[in-house]
Amino acid sequence: MATAFTDDDLLAALRDAAGGSALSTAAYERHRETAGGPSVAWIIRRFGSWRAACTAAGLPTHARSARAATWTDEQLVAHVAAYLADLEPGVRGSFAGYSAWATAQQGAPSGATVRARMPWADARRRAAGEPSGS
Repeated sequence: MATAFTDDDLLAALRDAAGGSALSTAAYERHRETAGGPSVAWIIRRFGSWRAACTAAGLPTHARSARAATWTDEQLVAHVAAYLADLEPGVRGSFAGYSAWATAQQGAPSGATVRARMPWADARRRAAGEPSGS
């Protein structure tokens, strides 16, 4: 059974891991290995994005990369669609899979670039032409 974390629990975990500095998901996960606590995915689900969670926790955030801003949403979704088209039939496609695929494709946006703009589930859904979950 999953532990139910309150918003205050999540924000406290971020503050504890950050020590007042900007906090990346990778740094949070390193801290979490010893301190325990909610996963990055749990926090993002609750607050909508890592940046929103860090802002709610009162932490400084990194400026969005200039590279991420060069891609339109449509271009990002088109690259995710190309990745999905390369998959074996019946394979849904994962963020990790896309990230590995993008590394091997000249000119493809990284997985981090896609996820900086939209949740992976939204990118995959849009690329697959699936209707919105709303």
